[in-house]
Amino acid sequence: MKRWLFALTGMLLFLAPLKFSVPVNLQSQAVPPTAFIEWVFWSWPNQIGVMATAVLVFLLAQERSPVPRRGLLGVLPMLFLVTQVIAVPTSICWQTTVDTLLHFGACVVMFYAASRCAREEHWEPWLLGALAAATALVCVAALEQQFGGLDATRRYATAYVDSSRMTEELQAKLTSKRVFGTLPYPNALAGYLVVVFAPALAWLWSKAEGLAPKIIMVVAAGSVMVACLALSGSRGGFVALAAGVLAWLMLRKCSGRQWLWSGVVLAVVLAVSLKGGVVRFGRSSLEARMDYWGGAVRIIRDYPWLGTGPGTFGSIYPKYKTAATEEAQLVHNNFLEMWSDSGVAAFVVFAALWAVGLWEAVRLARQRGDMVSAALLAAVAAWTVHGLVDFDLYVPGIAWSAFALLGVVHGLSRPCQPQTNSRRWLQVGVGVGVGVVLWFEVRMFAAAVAYGKAQMLVGEDRLRAAVAATWRAPRNPHYWAAVGDAALQLKGSELAVKNYKNAVDLDPERSARYARLARAYWAMGNQMLAVEALRWAAALNPTEQVYRQELKAAEESVRQRREQSGKVPPILRREKLN
Repeated sequence: MKRWLFALTGMLLFLAPLKFSVPVNLQSQAVPPTAFIEWVFWSWPNQIGVMATAVLVFLLAQERSPVPRRGLLGVLPMLFLVTQVIAVPTSICWQTTVDTLLHFGACVVMFYAASRCAREEHWEPWLLGALAAATALVCVAALEQQFGGLDATRRYATAYVDSSRMTEELQAKLTSKRVFGTLPYPNALAGYLVVVFAPALAWLWSKAEGLAPKIIMVVAAGSVMVACLALSGSRGGFVALAAGVLAWLMLRKCSGRQWLWSGVVLAVVLAVSLKGGVVRFGRSSLEARMDYWGGAVRIIRDYPWLGTGPGTFGSIYPKYKTAATEEAQLVHNNFLEMWSDSGVAAFVVFAALWAVGLWEAVRLARQRGDMVSAALLAAVAAWTVHGLVDFDLYVPGIAWSAFALLGVVHGLSRPCQPQTNSRRWLQVGVGVGVGVVLWFEVRMFAAAVAYGKAQMLVGEDRLRAAVAATWRAPRNPHYWAAVGDAALQLKGSELAVKNYKNAVDLDPERSARYARLARAYWAMGNQMLAVEALRWAAALNPTEQVYRQELKAAEESVRQRREQSGKVPPILRREKLN
């Protein structure tokens, strides 16, 4: 069992940035691969990764010493998961919250699995080697995009892909000159690189023999990663990388000359990036983030104790945003989103987890004094800093890697204390829990496959495939809205209204649901209810001009027919839409 545990942990670390890159709050909208070549080059559904971590839980339960008994760092990940469970009942969107909860569970499992592996001799390099190998492929993909791959993809999409069926994410990727590798966004690529930068170099240093080969390999690999970071155009990535490097330098007690050379190297890299126009410190991105953060603060003011539900920021943020920015799905700050989504207790525990993790990394590096422990400190510091300006926690490919590295810190810091008592009851309970997770995720995967088929079909076939997705995932509002879209295309406005209502009930704070419902009511000829739905859409997203324009046009049409159809009710209640 031990070898299976270690092998599966390393395999997940290798696959995480390559295949599990879809943000967890958007995974229900992702289309799974179908052909073999798509499975090779596309991202995989996150459900597969969660099922793999469920198997990891079962393997951990078979171990006689899965985790150390002592140490605050060993307790905080489980306490973090408990705070997420407490926030579930008050969620405004059940499907998104459960998906996020399972993702957080996978993060915690990766922590404990990596901790167990790190306490076994010769297995710590295996984990870092898996990360280094994955990082090499991520950088290859990023460089290929820079030197022609992205342009070729744009030309293919222009010639063969219907732009109306492209997701906003894909359109943004095709119009941007910033590379993203195998991650969903350029900033996500930067977040991954700053986390694995030091551990990957430390692994290369430990594997090379002789001082000259060590220096050549580390300089070459470091230059490639810094180049990919620059090509991502991420400002926060450079800040986080600098924080990691400074943490490493402070710990190593470098001489004045080493400090000088390190500063020169960082300055040259940043200057080259700025001179080449790769990294631009413009105002638009900062202003957008300020609005995201301000929206999160306003949500915290209204939902301070339990939040709106893990992962649900995207549903309610349009109601709180004050600028004409995009409808962001995530806060771009892990700590603020933790509070706005899951409440004050989750925020405190999450902040304590990484504060204690930093302290444990410092202690480990001082005790061991080797390259690996210093690299782990740099990784934890860089992750924490980058989490202040981006949403790495909600991208499995980054979060699983970061939690695993924190688990390595924990495993190397605390000795293993074997247990002698029987834990049959624990194994039975874990087996039941694993079975429930596998059953749920298999259904979600089947629903995603049906939804993917619906996107490729037309007419009644598309409608049937979308309905099949709702059978398997009846709490997913996106699938109900997809049924409504298919019905509306078939001129079945009454069926569209019914399914849009289901989507509204399951995600009642998302303005786009009401806008679709309004258009279905209008197609059905019920202009009064269409106006009500549009008013709710405009109230839930007051900065969206399209909703205000549609509402104005609808109210004008109703006003012209007021004598025939009656007055518009002055007080509008959401239940009237039902």
